[in-house]
Amino acid sequence: MKGIKRMYKHCDSDDCYISLHDCRAEKMSFDKGILSFTFPDGFWITQQHSLNSSENTVLTSSSQVDFTIIGEEICGIEISIFRKKRSGTVIREDWEPLNFINAVNAGDFEIEFITQYKSYQSFLFKCWVWFNKEPYHSECEIILHSGRVLYRWNDLRYDRCW
Repeated sequence: MKGIKRMYKHCDSDDCYISLHDCRAEKMSFDKGILSFTFPDGFWITQQHSLNSSENTVLTSSSQVDFTIIGEEICGIEISIFRKKRSGTVIREDWEPLNFINAVNAGDFEIEFITQYKSYQSFLFKCWVWFNKEPYHSECEIILHSGRVLYRWNDLRYDRCW
């Protein structure tokens, strides 16, 4: 699957002042060991970031996040969706990464990032996947075995504050 090729003015490898919380990815790609998420509405840049001249956390313009997967293999990506059955039992569905990427790109659902946990060469994202029909959303976990991430964007939108 070919990667997303876009040029961006800004590229940050430090996420200390960046947040994906409540941001939705509508496109994904995996190419040459890099997993990319595209955020049409951007992600958050806190007021402490050197490029943010406001006193608020603000959204970027359309943006992209690239994770370099260790070993450049798609097996360094683990994805699970949790579905609630009518009985109330929750079932964990493990997804093949390529099937998940294709479902996102086909518009079957969007991914909303909620919480991020980091450890050595590993990211765990608690997310929601949003559908256009019932059940409308399900909980999702994305685990990425990655030692490097790049956050790319063009502009800060000072009219879109947290």
